[in-house]
Amino acid sequence: MTMQKIATKDFTAELILEGSWGERRLGKHPSSMELWQGEEAGYAFIEWDIPALDRTEEIGIWFDRDTKELTDYDGIFSLPVEAIALLEENGIKVGEDFH
Repeated sequence: MTMQKIATKDFTAELILEGSWGERRLGKHPSSMELWQGEEAGYAFIEWDIPALDRTEEIGIWFDRDTKELTDYDGIFSLPVEAIALLEENGIKVGEDFH
C-alpha cells in the first residue's frame, strides 16, 4: 500500500510515558507528528518523532470512510491533544470518548 503524507505538526510539550504500570514524566521536548494516509479508505497513521528522546512512535488510526469519525487507534496508551488536533485539522472527527 502506498502512503502519502497529508500534514505535519511541530510542537513542544511536556511528555508522559504511560503504560498499565502507571506513568513517568519525561520532561518538555520538541516533537513533530506526520499524518499519513494510504489508498485504503478508513486507515491512516501518525508518525510521532521525538528526537531528544531518540524515539519514534507510530499511531494507527481507523475511521469510518463515510462519516470520517475516528473509530479506533493503536500504538500508544492515549491520544495526545496534539494528535487529536492534527486529525481534526485534517477532517477526521474525534469523539469525546477519545479525548
